[in-house]
Amino acid sequence: MAPRLPDIPSDADFTGYSILVIGATAGIGLENARQYLQLNVSTLYLGVRNLEKGERVKKELLDDPVVKQKNPHADVQIYQVDLASFASIKSFSEKFLEEVKALNIAVLNAGVALLNYIPTTDGLETTFQVNYLSNALVATYLVPLLTSTAKSSGKLSHLAFVSSMMQNVGGFGTKKVIPQEENILDWFSGPTNHALDRYNVTKLLVTAFANELASHINADYIIVNSMCPGLVQTGLDDNMPFFIRYPMKIIRSFAGRSPSEGARALTLATLVGWEGNGKFYSDGHLTPPAAFLSTTEGQKFQRRLWQQTQERLQTIDPNVPIV
Repeated sequence: MAPRLPDIPSDADFTGYSILVIGATAGIGLENARQYLQLNVSTLYLGVRNLEKGERVKKELLDDPVVKQKNPHADVQIYQVDLASFASIKSFSEKFLEEVKALNIAVLNAGVALLNYIPTTDGLETTFQVNYLSNALVATYLVPLLTSTAKSSGKLSHLAFVSSMMQNVGGFGTKKVIPQEENILDWFSGPTNHALDRYNVTKLLVTAFANELASHINADYIIVNSMCPGLVQTGLDDNMPFFIRYPMKIIRSFAGRSPSEGARALTLATLVGWEGNGKFYSDGHLTPPAAFLSTTEGQKFQRRLWQQTQERLQTIDPNVPIV
């Protein structure tokens, strides 16, 4: 069994905060949203793929007995966004940034786990686009709003990426290194180099991006970090072949955390101070990221990934903010 996550501090209170959770209709995203409401968040934005499902989740959250007792006037708003589509992300960002004038916290939780190579409508491998590049795009859109909110409110903003300790599993960075002349994003987005460890690699990329982003922003205003919620009883494996899906369901049911406990990892990551900027957390504690990222080659890879990601984001949308 996984070690128990620390409790949320008893004095945690999000009164007056505006918080966005993307990937909030099930599992740890749903429970993360519930925790924020139970901790008195004033305005909660949910980023969801399916608006009808989002409305059902909104009702479920507002009908929660603890929420009704402690936070009866909470405002929950639904925004549609599909991380498998850059057009959807751009549409979401335009609408969100036009309508929302303050944002204290953003939790980027959306992710998928697929075994086979499946391209998105943008022509990229789905796990890579959803788990990495789209989260990088969303984060880049949100940085200016998070910064301005911190300046006007006098409170630290937080940008938290959901990653995984699975970034340590697989051959990438040890047995396999991308040649210097290759573009990292092209390497992972096409079918030629697709491998069974794609989910693991995307979580390494997420942590690398979060670490590098943290070095490009002012930690007096925004804290950027990533975290692993651990093995949780969720439907992450639902798109896997049956010979993986069913064994994983059994493993999760016996060894996995409840979604509520797993969600505490997300909430805790948004409660840290400046010391948490550019850090990775697992089991609610500061933890070294993938060993590769701590090597000289790993640091070079991280900077190269950052530069090539910035270039690609400008290609996707020339109006995306430059961080």
